[in-house]
This record gives sequence, structure tokens and C-alpha cells, in this order.
Amino acid sequence: MASALDRLLAQALESMIREKLGQTTCEKIEDRLRQRYNLGLAESIKDFHTLDATLREFFASGADAIEEDFANRLISINTPARGRPWITIENKELAELILGAYGDKEKRLILELAFKQPSVILDILETTGIPKSSGYRLINQLVEEGLLTEQGYAETSDGKKVSKYTALFEKVKIEIDTKGLIVQVLLKENILNESQIIRVLPRGKQGIAK
Repeated sequence: MASALDRLLAQALESMIREKLGQTTCEKIEDRLRQRYNLGLAESIKDFHTLDATLREFFASGADAIEEDFANRLISINTPARGRPWITIENKELAELILGAYGDKEKRLILELAFKQPSVILDILETTGIPKSSGYRLINQLVEEGLLTEQGYAETSDGKKVSKYTALFEKVKIEIDTKGLIVQVLLKENILNESQIIRVLPRGKQGIAK
């Protein structure tokens, strides 16, 4: 199962791959992914070791330069002398997605509550006071975007298990200056180390502990 961070990064990374490699090459890569792993391009990004291995089949050592370019245009990891690293979102579409979510009052309430205490959907909506009619739609959007992720279960009175949800980011810094939109995030503990994408991409290899 893909990590929470990989699900968030996957859509932006897929767009970058298709833009850089072109339709014909991507089709060949997808054919090979299906042959070896029974995965399409989108699915292989979430299980990034399979895509990495396939890129190396096609480009040999040239895959290093391709993946370095992806890393430079996706995120950068700012590791302080002490404490957890901050992540700068280099991809414009991903930065705008985060800005849109945290700039929306109801989505921000959902994300802040879910970070403090992983909760089932009904508890999130009751605590925030968001109507169910719009609340379910907002939560589904946040899950689809990768900003909310499942974390554990709660058991109902009739013995059924219901998913709890948590947010990926502990803190978010958003600035707009002459260079454009700058988004930095502090991830929930351990999420960075669970990411295959970060571990395989060159910048990730330098930025987190093995």
C-alpha cells in the first residue's frame, strides 16, 4: 500500500513524467510496467521502486539525471541541525493544491482537527460543526488529494470497523512574494521516512536518514 506522502506526490509526479518523457516513451514504459508488475504508470509511482527499476531498463545510468530533474521540480528537503526537516513544495500545481485546501475555512478546520486527533468522519463533522451535506464531500476531496489519510480504526456499537483519518501536515507556511507562491510544510512524524518516492529520488537520498 502506498504511503500517505506518496499518494499526495503521485499526481504531480505523473504529470511531470508525462511532460518530460513524452507520450510515445511513456506508452512503452507503461507496457513494460504491465508486463513485469501488472501496474500502470500512476500505480507504479505509488510503488516507486517498480518505476525506478523500469526507468533503468530504458535509460540505464541516464535514469539518474531524469530522476534528479524530477526531484528538483517536486520538493526540496530542508534539514535543520536539530528537529524534523521542513519540506518546500517546488511543484506549482501541488503548492496551489495545498494553498487551496488551507485557504478554505472548512477544509482547514477538518485538517487541523484530524491532525490533533485522528477521528472518524462523523466525529470530525460534529466537532467542527460542518454540515454533513457538504462535509462528506470536503473530506472525500481531501482524501482524494492526499491531504487526509487513513490511520487506524474505530469500532461502532454494532461491531463494525470505521476508518479514522489524520492530516499529513503538522504546520504549513505559505508566502507569496515576487518569486511567486512558496509553500513549506512540516510533516507528521515518520511520514517522510515511509515514502518510497522520497527514498528513491536523489534529493530524498540526501535529505533523510536511512
